[in-house]
Amino acid sequence: MLNFSVPSTLDRRSHGSLQSKLREKISEAIAKGDFEQGQTLPSTRAMAEQLKISRNTVTLVYEELAAEGVLISEQRRGFYVAQDAVSRLPQSRPPVPTAASVDWESKLMINPAALEHITHPQDWRSKKYTFMYGQHDRWIFPISSWRKCSRDSLSLHDMYDWTVDYVDEDDPVLLDAFRRRVLPRRGFSASTQEVLVTVGAQHALFLAIQCLIRPGMVVGIEDPSYPDVRNLMIFHGAVLRPLPVDENGLIISEALIGCDVLYVTPSHQSPTTVTLSHVRRSQLLKMAAEHDFIIIEDDYDTESRFGRVPSSALKSIDSEGRVVYVTSLSKLLSPGLRVGFLVGPMPFIRQARALRRMSIRHPAANNQRTVALFLKGGYYESLLKRFHEEYEGRWHTLQQALTTFIPLAKVASSEGGSSVWLRFPECINTHELSQRAYARDVYIQSGESYFLNTRDGQYPRPTHFMRIGFSSIQVEHIAEGIAIVGGVVDEMLAEYSQHCGVSLTQNPSPNPLSA
Repeated sequence: MLNFSVPSTLDRRSHGSLQSKLREKISEAIAKGDFEQGQTLPSTRAMAEQLKISRNTVTLVYEELAAEGVLISEQRRGFYVAQDAVSRLPQSRPPVPTAASVDWESKLMINPAALEHITHPQDWRSKKYTFMYGQHDRWIFPISSWRKCSRDSLSLHDMYDWTVDYVDEDDPVLLDAFRRRVLPRRGFSASTQEVLVTVGAQHALFLAIQCLIRPGMVVGIEDPSYPDVRNLMIFHGAVLRPLPVDENGLIISEALIGCDVLYVTPSHQSPTTVTLSHVRRSQLLKMAAEHDFIIIEDDYDTESRFGRVPSSALKSIDSEGRVVYVTSLSKLLSPGLRVGFLVGPMPFIRQARALRRMSIRHPAANNQRTVALFLKGGYYESLLKRFHEEYEGRWHTLQQALTTFIPLAKVASSEGGSSVWLRFPECINTHELSQRAYARDVYIQSGESYFLNTRDGQYPRPTHFMRIGFSSIQVEHIAEGIAIVGGVVDEMLAEYSQHCGVSLTQNPSPNPLSA
């Protein structure tokens, strides 16, 4: 065994390449003094044999450290530690505790942390059965196609384009690809002056709300709805008006009268997944014209619509320019890429662009170019086909599992999506259900936080709804996980029956949308 501090193996499960891990270990050993100044390192062959890695990997690391002056290469002697090697390495300094002399609570003028957010346990990834909504299946991600587009974006021609500061503009290649490849599938078109690239859909919503809402404005919002956008509107001083939904989406009624802005999710209502009917879409736009309100359309999940009915945005029948359209490629590609789009009339986009410039100037240009090449290369359409086939299979498997193991849960109808919305009998508290399931290696999410919480307590939030995502769980694990959840539901029903003296069984329940 060679006498040096680098471990006999490298942790292949941790993040980073073997090359970066070896470089880090050698640097740490030199910084701690385990490798002394002037000491010769093991030969590349000996190091590779001990760590069971490629000799080329070791050679590259040695050469990198030599180029930086940490090591010195000498013929016949090999690589040894330079005299000033430690000074050339990053110095790790322990944090110095400071006295809490500033009352930060009194200094901060905002308190967004006080708003209710959907949170997840830190160890949720350790669960075998993870029915979390909004997470991506890394096995579907087109890694080879994405690598090619990434490499192509590093060509001299493309780098010359994206290494400049766009200031407040966007990559023209991406704007053109988005207009030609993506928008036609949503049923409408737009000029480049009507499109703004954002750092994900959340950023697009933030810009739209900042441009359209001021304190005291009445904003109509579906109930249940997306909690983060609800928080954004509250943060900007909006007076929220909850609007009920049913199996045909948002209910069009006199409740819309008096709203200044409306936030809707027509293609897949969030979180119920139902689709706003064509009749109601026309009625909604007619009321918007008659009562002069603006509509923010969040088309967050349209890529996963694998039903027979083609997906068209509400924006596609907007003849007056009253709809501000928000979308992203997060559900199809990956939420971590953070590429979204804001589409609207030119006066609106002009102001949103100026607002974006004051915060981030523009999204990273290299990411924009890579996405542009992915769209232009036809990889988008190929991924859509695979995406629909995979998700449709999971959707059917989940539907069958719910029918078999949790027949009392009423499932909201949908034309696809990446989650389902369930309604249980009122005696089933889904927060407690999720906690019990978590102890049995299943992660599911309660639906309570999707409902608007009225401060006066007149309309308490229902606690018997649940959202089950299937985007990040393998199809072979779906039935097993739902069977465990069904067992927990049986236990809770038995406990309720014993406590209340009422016999309950898993029979189908009523309307999955009304609370």
